[in-house]
Amino acid sequence: MNGTGPKPEKAQYILRPLFTILQDDTLWKSFMDYAKNIRADAVMAFNMHLEANHPDLETIRERLPLFAERFAEVRAAGMSPMINYYVTLGHSNMLPAAHARTFTDMVDETGRVEKGCPCPLCPELRRYMAEACKLFATLDVDAIWIDDDFRLFGRAVTHSFLCFCDRHLAAFAERTGTWRSREELQAALLKEPASCTDTEMQLRRDWRAFQEDVLVEFGVMLREACESVNPHITMGLMTNTIEMMLRHGRHLDAEVRAFRTRHQPEPHIRIGGAAYTDENLPGILDRCVTFDAMSSMITEPCQISSEIEQFPWTIGGKSARGLALELYLLTVSFSPRLTLSINDGFLGFYDVSGNYQKTLGPLKTYLQAVADALPGKTRKGASLPFPSDPAVTAGMDLSGEPSLRMNHALTRIGIPVAPGTQTPTLLTMKEAIAYPAEVLTDWLEQGALITSEAYYHLCERGIVRNSPIRVTKGDMSHRTAFERITAPHAPDWLRNKDVISWVYMPLHTDYIISADEGAEAWSSIYDNLGGLQSLGVAVTKEPYPMAVVAHTGDLLKETGRQWLYQQIMSYLADGDYPAMVEFGVNMYPVWWEDETEALLGLTNFSLETYPSLSLWIPSRRELARVEQLSHNGLWLEADASATAHPDGGIRLTLHGESVPDHASFETFRLTFST
Repeated sequence: MNGTGPKPEKAQYILRPLFTILQDDTLWKSFMDYAKNIRADAVMAFNMHLEANHPDLETIRERLPLFAERFAEVRAAGMSPMINYYVTLGHSNMLPAAHARTFTDMVDETGRVEKGCPCPLCPELRRYMAEACKLFATLDVDAIWIDDDFRLFGRAVTHSFLCFCDRHLAAFAERTGTWRSREELQAALLKEPASCTDTEMQLRRDWRAFQEDVLVEFGVMLREACESVNPHITMGLMTNTIEMMLRHGRHLDAEVRAFRTRHQPEPHIRIGGAAYTDENLPGILDRCVTFDAMSSMITEPCQISSEIEQFPWTIGGKSARGLALELYLLTVSFSPRLTLSINDGFLGFYDVSGNYQKTLGPLKTYLQAVADALPGKTRKGASLPFPSDPAVTAGMDLSGEPSLRMNHALTRIGIPVAPGTQTPTLLTMKEAIAYPAEVLTDWLEQGALITSEAYYHLCERGIVRNSPIRVTKGDMSHRTAFERITAPHAPDWLRNKDVISWVYMPLHTDYIISADEGAEAWSSIYDNLGGLQSLGVAVTKEPYPMAVVAHTGDLLKETGRQWLYQQIMSYLADGDYPAMVEFGVNMYPVWWEDETEALLGLTNFSLETYPSLSLWIPSRRELARVEQLSHNGLWLEADASATAHPDGGIRLTLHGESVPDHASFETFRLTFST
C-alpha cells in the first residue's frame, strides 16, 4: 500500500507455528483454538526444526503425512495452509546432516568456512533443494514461503560479504573475464567510495549485480520446482533488515519477478527486521519505520506483509498492548497483511494471560476499517530515498550498515515520513555520492533537507551551483556548546534562545555553514566562549528549495529542534505539509490524503498521557469535519477543535479520549471544504 492505495486490501493474520507444535497433539489443539479465537486467516507452518539445516529427503517424506493431517484441519477451519520453508542457505553455522556434508559451504573473505550454510552455486545443494521443495509442494498448500536465510550475508560468525568460495570466485571470473582474489574483492567493497578508482567502482557494481543474479537464479529454481508439482502454488519470500539489504545490494524487484508463478503473478514478500521485544518501546517505532522504508523499494506487483515476531519465540517477549501498537502502525503505513510468530515454539501457542486473544480478535475489525479507508489516497511526508538498484547501493559506503537515523529522528518529533513518495527528500552523504546527478536534481527541485556534509559534496559534483548557502571545510569539533535559534519568526519562548547542545547533539563538525543574501539563517552554533562556529540551519529557495543543516540526524528529540524541523518541512513544502505533533515526543503521525479528505494515523510510542494534544497542519485548505475511528470500526465525531495556526494553516487540538493513550493509537478522518 505504499504510495497510493490502489484497491481495498484484507487485513490478514498469518500464524507461523514451529514444526514442534505440529508434532504434539496437545500443543496443536491449543494452537488451533488460539488461531480460531484471534480470527487467523492462514497457518504458515515451519517445515522443519533446528535438528539439521537440511534433513535428508527420506526424513522429509516421513513427515509429509503429519503435515497433510494438520493442513486438512486448517483447511476445514476456513484458514489457508501454507509452508514456511525454514532453511535454504542456512541461518547460522550448524552441523550438517550426513548427506549434506558434500555441499559446498559458504566462505568469507578470510577463507573461513560457514559450516552448514551452503553456497547457492553448489550443484548438490540445488538438486537437494529442488527435490525437497517438490515434496512439500505436493501437499494441499496455497503457498510456500522461503525464509530469510535466502541471502548471501549475515551468518553466525562473519559480518563480511559472502560468498568467496572457489565456485563463487570462478563464476565471477568467468562473468567478468578477470580472476579476483577474496582479498582484492573485499578491499574494493570496503573502500570509501570517494577514494575508489573508476575500475574499483565498476568492480563493486559488477560484484553486486553478480550476487543478485545468483540469488535470483536460485529463486527461479526453487519456484520452478514447486510449480512443477503444484501449478496453483503461490511463492513467498522473507527478507532481512533494510540496513542489511542496502549494504549487500539486494534488488527486491528482481526477486519478486523470480518468484512469480503462472497462476499467481503477485508473490508474497515479507518485510523483515522485526522488533523482537517491547523493552524499548520507541525501538518498535524505529523498526516499523524501517519496514515502511523497505516496502518503498518494491515497485513490482506483490503481496507485501510484515514480520511480527518475538525472538526466540517466547511468551512474554512483547505485551499485547505493544503488539497491537506495532500491528496498527504497520497496517496504516503500508499493508494490513501481518505474519505472526509471537509465542513459544516449544511450550505452545497458549496465551497464558489471555491478553493476546482478547486483543487480536477485536483489533482485526479495526485494522480492516483502516485498510478500507486508504485506497485512492496518497501518502505524504518527508523521507530519505531508499534504492533497490545494486548499481546505486554500490556507490554507498559498504563498511557498515547504512543509517536510517534521519527518518527515525523525524518520527520521534512528530513529523510524518513517506518513503517512496517523499517531499521533501532528506539527503545525507550516502545519497550525495551514490545517486546520478539527474536523480538528485529532481529531488532538489521538489525541495530537500540536506546535511552540511552532503551539501558540500553536491557542490563539489557541480549539482548545486549559484546557491547563497555556503559550506566550507573547517573544524568545530570539541568546541560546540550551544545552538541558538535565530529564525525571525520563532515564537517568544524560543527566539534568540539556546537549545541543548553541549557535546551531546551530534553535528557534522568538519563543515562550516554560512549564508549570503538570498538565504536565511535559522540557527547558529557557538562555542563555549561565545564564538560563532557555524550556522546550524540555513534555508533558501535559490536555486532550489533547500534547508542545509549541521545536524547528523541523531538526538533531535527536544522541543526547540522539534519546532525548528517542523518549520523546515513547511518551508520546503511551500506551506503544504501533513499534520505534525506539537510539544509531544515519540508521537508519530502517518498521513494519507486525496483532494477532499485525509486519513491521520496517530501513534503514541511513549508512556506519557496527554489531556489534550495539538497538531499543526500547514495547509491552505479549510477543515470542515474531524471523525475518529471507534474500536468497533465505526467512524464517529472526534473530540477535537480547529483554529488558525500562528504560522499559517490549521492547529488541530485533540481532547480527552481522542488523544492516543500511552502505548496506543487512534485514527482520524479529516474532511476539507471544497
